[in-house]
Amino acid sequence: MALLMLTLTASFVCGQVEIKPTDQQTTIKWVEVSEKNGIRKVESTETEYSTHNRHGPITYYQVPFTKGAFSLSWKHDLSQKIALVLETEDKGKSTHLFKVFINGTPAKKSFKSDVISFVTFNSIPGSPKKKVNGRSEKHHAAVGEWHKTCVTLSGNLATIRIDDKTFTVEDESLRDKVIKCGVRHKWGTLETKDVTIIKN
Repeated sequence: MALLMLTLTASFVCGQVEIKPTDQQTTIKWVEVSEKNGIRKVESTETEYSTHNRHGPITYYQVPFTKGAFSLSWKHDLSQKIALVLETEDKGKSTHLFKVFINGTPAKKSFKSDVISFVTFNSIPGSPKKKVNGRSEKHHAAVGEWHKTCVTLSGNLATIRIDDKTFTVEDESLRDKVIKCGVRHKWGTLETKDVTIIKN
């Protein structure tokens, strides 16, 4: 009985809820996907990328949170960037909150694969546009290998962990509520597994 009470108290104090997104909470833009043994495979071509105004396919997970984490393991067959995208809501419309570009930069024509880039978006009073703030650091995630990645938001701080490397970003906009998280690539085959959202 004492052990049960201790366990319940610990769960209450931590206040964490771990969510594995359901099919109803998961959407994909532009391509078909396949899933086997818990691995989600998204395949696309360079032609499809051009057709969609140089946007690759993105899988979204609609699990809102303010403080929490988006984690997954991923593997890409090409040495090009993938992006983790966190969206918020402004006047009833989905808008960018935070992006992490692994093996690349936000620039659509850039083919650098030895950097990781972080982008925040700040409202501009009286304007529908947002101020974009970005920075890059040296990092390369090897092709054809699984990479465990987690983006944690707490207050104005984002902590990004990829395998054994950790990066941090501070911005007041990160306090906004996340309405959905996504993972996107340009073309080729992107595999993902163990997608989890933790709400604090």
